[in-house]
Amino acid sequence: MLLPFLPFEAHETPISFGNRLSAFHARSPLISVAKDFGIDPLDMVWNKPEALERLAEVSGVSAEILRQNAPIALGEREYDLRGETVSAEFLSSPKIVYCPACLHEDDQRGERCAHWSWALAVMRTCPVHEIALQRNVTRAWNDRLQSLDHLVPERGEALQIIVASAPRRVPSPLQDYVLHRLEGREGPEWLDAQSLEQAVRATELLGVLLEFGAEQNLPALASDDWDRAGRTGYAFTARGEAGIREALQQQFDRFSTSKGTPGARKIFGCFYKALAYSKSLKEPGDIARILREFIWDRIAMPADTKVLGKKLLERRLHTVASLALETDHDPRRLHSMLVGQNIIPEDAASHFAIPVEIGRAVAARVKRIVKITKLPDALNCTRPMVDQLCAERLLRPIYYGTPGINGKLQKGVDGDEVVDLTDALSAKATLSGDVSGLVTIAKAAEKAKIPGVCVVQLILAGCLQSVARIGGVPGIGGLRVCPSEVKAVAAATLLGMTATETFAALKLTRDAGWELVDRYPEEVSLTPQKIAGVSSAFTITRFLPETVSAFDARFTTLARAAEKHGPGVKELKVSLKKVGVKPVLPWREVGADIYKVSDIAKCLPS
Repeated sequence: MLLPFLPFEAHETPISFGNRLSAFHARSPLISVAKDFGIDPLDMVWNKPEALERLAEVSGVSAEILRQNAPIALGEREYDLRGETVSAEFLSSPKIVYCPACLHEDDQRGERCAHWSWALAVMRTCPVHEIALQRNVTRAWNDRLQSLDHLVPERGEALQIIVASAPRRVPSPLQDYVLHRLEGREGPEWLDAQSLEQAVRATELLGVLLEFGAEQNLPALASDDWDRAGRTGYAFTARGEAGIREALQQQFDRFSTSKGTPGARKIFGCFYKALAYSKSLKEPGDIARILREFIWDRIAMPADTKVLGKKLLERRLHTVASLALETDHDPRRLHSMLVGQNIIPEDAASHFAIPVEIGRAVAARVKRIVKITKLPDALNCTRPMVDQLCAERLLRPIYYGTPGINGKLQKGVDGDEVVDLTDALSAKATLSGDVSGLVTIAKAAEKAKIPGVCVVQLILAGCLQSVARIGGVPGIGGLRVCPSEVKAVAAATLLGMTATETFAALKLTRDAGWELVDRYPEEVSLTPQKIAGVSSAFTITRFLPETVSAFDARFTTLARAAEKHGPGVKELKVSLKKVGVKPVLPWREVGADIYKVSDIAKCLPS
């Protein structure tokens, strides 16, 4: 061991210490006296264990301490750094990295030290002086063995000029994370579950995608660009999978209105390619799974499509075109049906993704559609009765096709619903034998002074005992009921108003009215009164007068307000716009603009 003993600085590299040791004892650089110490210079460059062991023997410093501050070569382009396996790309070599402010302070003290953390590519800011680190290109093969006195000849005022011109910034949170992890501290759960290099690479690549776009050429990025990317990416990767998915969604949304069919490579560009084709990072880590699942959940593709090395086992999404091809439908009619069912917007891009189960269910319904004009024959009833059944949601209209001359879409209902309705009514027709005194549903409704659909509801709810079917007469027209029973049960059971009466009183369309019912119990909604059936799962939906009055007192439509207060709808709308009043619930959500009554009052004469 050489004496006197030269202390090892906790932050310096073995090569830096070797140069200080050589200068201290031999007044020569390490490259000149390494062999005199019994150390092969190239072994020192690669921090080989035998070189560090010999340096430890000569200096009296523990070999374990020396190993802590050096990336130890494990094989071709692979290193062990404080228990973390990293590749050559993770390190800053062959660049010479330093902080000019740190060197200036070292010069005041008398000796320069190279910090071990400067060997990390992610280390771009001095945590002490909060300035950007300098990166110089090596000039000779042996520069890695040279001292910083040789590699950075500037001193005094020249060094201060470099300090003054260096960008000022706090260290990036990604840089802090890496240093803390190498010091043995715990960090965000998802990042800690990856290898150190996977964590850094995923964070920086995600940041590049968000900051510079999908078409960015990665090799063209400067050190400051990577620093910026790391800061942006860390805000998402530190929150784990949820944060990463949020970032991916931001990027995905940029292509939501693009023409054509942008694929994963187009949308995620450099991010996707780096994960798919990286030569230096054979296993990119969990980030690949997250991106792959995100793509499968957002982009329509057939089964067996390979994404980032894995095949999609079964299709998850369809476009209108692929769904039409699979189900042998006309794409235009299918598109209209999907729009009518509020599954896709009317102006949806061609690549708009539809969940497979929903798309196939709609396609199946298209084949089962019974036009409204055909329902009187299918149900053996009048057209007014058909309208009532649809208005009270015993049948749900389906809108499809292109608008006709009156601007309205065609309407139909699912054939299965028609069958279910007629079967349910037949199941309640249990009376046999003498049917004298029984009348048609239309006649009973007339005598009870209620809509015919209300009689149908009472039958389905099991509220009527005397229900019979005339042999050979199908549908609603074949049913017979007791008029006196209908009148008595209706008076006792049917509290409040029908949906048709309620929506008309509030100046709401049928569709808008039911949308408000479906929103219950949200603030802007209509509260239904559900009347339970007798030995039946069917419930009758009614609306109590006080509920309707309460809604009318708080909320209104322009048509309702114009009816109450005089100005026409157009004039009222203009006045509201002038005072900055907007609907509390817009048309796009329920099919009508719903305003607060208190807001309407702002533009009415006092």
